[in-house]
Amino acid sequence: MMNPFEFAKRLHRYLSGEASAEEREEVERQLAADPEMAALATELQDKKRISAELQVMASFDTERALKDVQSRRHILRHRGWRWSVAALVAAGVGAWLLWARQPEQPLRVAQVEEPAKVVTLEVAGGMCYALDTLSSLRLAQAEVSNGDGVMTWQGRHEERGTAAVAETAYNKVRVPYGSTYSLVLPDGTKVFLNSGTVFEFPSQFAGTERRVRVSGEAYYEVARDEHLPFIVEAGGMQVRVLGTVFNVKAYADEPAVYTTLVSGRVAVRSDGGGELHLQPGELATYSRENKTLAVAPADVEVETAWKNGMFYFKQLPLEEILRIVARWYDLDVFYGNAEVGEWRFNGKMPMYSSVEDVLKKFEYAGEVRFELQGRTLTVYKR
Repeated sequence: MMNPFEFAKRLHRYLSGEASAEEREEVERQLAADPEMAALATELQDKKRISAELQVMASFDTERALKDVQSRRHILRHRGWRWSVAALVAAGVGAWLLWARQPEQPLRVAQVEEPAKVVTLEVAGGMCYALDTLSSLRLAQAEVSNGDGVMTWQGRHEERGTAAVAETAYNKVRVPYGSTYSLVLPDGTKVFLNSGTVFEFPSQFAGTERRVRVSGEAYYEVARDEHLPFIVEAGGMQVRVLGTVFNVKAYADEPAVYTTLVSGRVAVRSDGGGELHLQPGELATYSRENKTLAVAPADVEVETAWKNGMFYFKQLPLEEILRIVARWYDLDVFYGNAEVGEWRFNGKMPMYSSVEDVLKKFEYAGEVRFELQGRTLTVYKR
């Protein structure tokens, strides 16, 4: 078979009706000799399919893939060889069909239809409800009302603080990327949930404490109760309070768990056994790798800006910024140039801006360029 990229060009001209008689004869001979290639040529006339395939291809590190192919050349034989050629032809023709003669732009965007993003409530026992359509719910141990992005959970207060009811089952609120939500717990504590967060809480607070769990980020305004301390479990760290305002960030893709104290007092304890007491305006950092706790001054406005619907960055590396942006817009981020992720930026912008608007601001501010295909964002040095 001829060079696969040359064949890709000829196949493109053949499919678009631009091939010469000699080229048509050559392509038809190749297709007749290889049924798999003929089937591939038929698929390549479907532009929607090609677009989807290119989005998958864009999520791979092509340089690493090339090295893998080169290191495994000795196993490419017979049918495997034909499939490798087919893949090259698909890449070549797909690129020609979709991008030929299109001018390069600083921010390249390929739009795809995204599924609806709905906040859900999974009650203890397994039933799941979409909160965009739920207005009220009556359960054995609670009354639930919901509306305007706030869910209020009213438990059986007469049993709070007793050992009559065991806290064994938790309810879960799941907030998808690109959304926020709020809830009022049975004790009156207000919790604001950031994008990509799972929050767990019991139907009522029994025993001698109020214990909740979070994976993601949440801002708490805890109702004071000296007899029932409020405890947040978050990625290997526990925050213990009586009545205060604080923020906990515990995303799985972050290297640490962060607690920012806005007002009041909290005790932060790690799985490693250490415990620290925070003053308002301080940030506790728990390292997942080293299992250690540290305290430093916090920029409370920056750490809690998300609650007011804002991105706020101060001298933050682009890699950390895009980790935050990616969670909000549900993106997979890849770097064409590794050093770009270390560049630092300042910025403040609404979270509900389009992703294109957010990315363009970084392009205007520095020597960085983005390519966006569906949910895949690739970052380059300009």
